[in-house]
Parts: sequence; C-alpha cells; structure tokens
Amino acid sequence: MIGFILQFSVATLLSSCTVLAVTPIVASTTNYGSLVNAGLNRDSCSSSLWSNNVLWVCRDTQPISNGQPTFPIVANTASFSSFPSDPSNPQPLVLSSPQGFGTLFYPLEADECPPFGVCSDGTRWVGWPDTGPVVTFRGGNGSANGYAFMTRTHLSGLSVINIPSYSLYHVISQSAGPIPATNLEISNFWTSTQIGYGSAASVVSNGFAYLYGATPNGKLAVARAAQTAFLGALDDKSLYQYYVNGVWTTTVPASNDTGIPLPNTTSAQGTIYWSPKWQSYVWIGGDGFPDANFYISTAPNPEGPWTAPTLFFTGVPGVGSLPAYSTVAHPSLTDGTGNYIFITWTRTIQNPTGTGTVYEQPLVRVDWE
Repeated sequence: MIGFILQFSVATLLSSCTVLAVTPIVASTTNYGSLVNAGLNRDSCSSSLWSNNVLWVCRDTQPISNGQPTFPIVANTASFSSFPSDPSNPQPLVLSSPQGFGTLFYPLEADECPPFGVCSDGTRWVGWPDTGPVVTFRGGNGSANGYAFMTRTHLSGLSVINIPSYSLYHVISQSAGPIPATNLEISNFWTSTQIGYGSAASVVSNGFAYLYGATPNGKLAVARAAQTAFLGALDDKSLYQYYVNGVWTTTVPASNDTGIPLPNTTSAQGTIYWSPKWQSYVWIGGDGFPDANFYISTAPNPEGPWTAPTLFFTGVPGVGSLPAYSTVAHPSLTDGTGNYIFITWTRTIQNPTGTGTVYEQPLVRVDWE
C-alpha cells in the first residue's frame, strides 16, 4: 500500500506540475558508419535495452551468399549488440545473431501462411515490427521479460489487402546470452476496429507501461497498463486505461474516436523515451518515406501536451526505389542521462560486394547542448 501511495504521489506530482517547453539544440553529431549485420541483408532495425546488453529486432532478413541476398526472406529476426564505442573513436556497431538464420523472432500465426508468410495465391503475410519489445522486467542475472504488439498485415505486392488487427507476443529470457524466446500470447489482442496500442512506440515510467498506436488520421493515441502484475504483465486488459478527450478511461475506444489523437504527434515511425536532462518525455521520428528527416518533440507527461515537432537532423538517403525510411532513435544505446541519443534510418545502397541493392542502417550519435 505504501508503494502504491508513493507511486500515485509521484505520478500526480509529475502530471500536475508546470514544466517549461524544451528547445533541444544539437551540439554535435558523430557518424558511426552503418550497423554490421555480417552475412545478412536486414531491413529496419529497432532496439530495446534488454538486460545487460541491447536487443535488436529487424524486419525482412535474407542470407547473403557470394555477395548476393538469397531466399528465403524471413519477416523478422533478432540480434544482440554491445554498446557503441566512445565518440572520440567511433566504430561500427556489430549485431550478432547466435541463433543463426532461418527462424522468425516473432513467429507467424496459423492463418498467416507459416513459416515464411508466402501464400499459395501469391499474397504474403508479414510480421514487420516498428519498435522493439516493451521491456517490463530486468533481472540481475541477465534475465528479462517483455512484450510486443505485432500488426497482422496481409499484402498483395506492397498493397495491404486486410484491415490489420494486432497480436500480443511474450518475449522472455532466463539468463544473459541466448536470444530471448518468443511465443504468441494472445492473437488479435487489439481488433481491426481498435488502435494497435504498443505497436508504434512505448515507454515504461511511473509504474505504467505507456503504449502508443497510430490513428487513422496519422497521429498517435496512448494507453497505459499498470505494472502491478508479476513481471509487469501486459496481457491483462483489466490493467489498461485509455487516454480519451483529455482523461484516462477504462473503456476501449474505437480507432476512429475523435477524442484519441494526441495533438502535435505523428504516427510516422519513431521512438519515445524519458530524458532526465530535460525532465521531459521525448519523441524522435521522421516525416515518412522517402526522406531521412529527424524531428523531435517533448512533453511533460506521456500523454502530452507535446510540442510541435522540429527538424534537428537530415540523413543521406540511398538509391533505388527505397531511398530512406524507418527513422528511429535508440535510447537503449545511451547511458540514460539524456545528454545524447543515437539514431538510425534505413536506406538501400548499391551492393558493395555484388549486384543490385541491399539494405543499410547508418548509425549517428547526436549530442545536445
């Protein structure tokens, strides 16, 4: 009870205090080259601080043989990495894949043409994560517990032919080292008429997991789940509240509810985290394909009010049909002070060891004044 009172008091204080708007200013940027995915061609990698290292989850992944990406294409894979080197000696960050190639990190469901999502009619189901798992527990022995909300997307070519729903996956490891195990926890956790809370971004703070999803008009909506259950479970909807018309409610809104879009937000792929430096929540993301423009917005509370996003960095696009997209930030790579952030974007480049194009994710450190 005492812990609950303290938690409630802190949350109430943070939500009621007046916080001045933050104006982030870039002091310097440092180029770390591109993420190293030895032997793999990987699309759109995001990260989470897992236990004592960094868990990366990427989209479409192919093995490379004799310099050329080959089949099959696996819809998502995972890797671990260490932390980046000091900016005085920036080195490319290596993503290691001890489990090898071939197994999906988030397995496809029984109705999604497993194992690779390719259906007999030529359509394809994909499991493309936009963000890393929501980590709700980290143990001292390297164990960790998390959840992921995956969009159930059915494609014909690159056209979406269904109204996606969202399934909940459980991500867990008992010790440091092996890639965490994943299993489908609840299929269609959010229906096709609801927001995919947690599929766009998340932040764990003040005893809650705040979960963001895209609205039909290109904004973000937010729900929160009280972290009172064992390991901070996110599979119990009785723990959830939803931000609608400026208040928290236990009633799940429809995706077209006009009271859920958060002003000054955008559902273009991005990242949300807490910055001790600014005593603010921070959103970093882009304005969508085909640019690598990075914008930043801040708020005193996870639900806002969010400042209007401002441009702070523009990355170099690639070549071919996929110049640049997936502009995300990586607080998992930092010391948690908020003094700097790492960002990546995805682009296609000419294959340096073969023909055609391959994916590449440049990594840049941004230090703030």
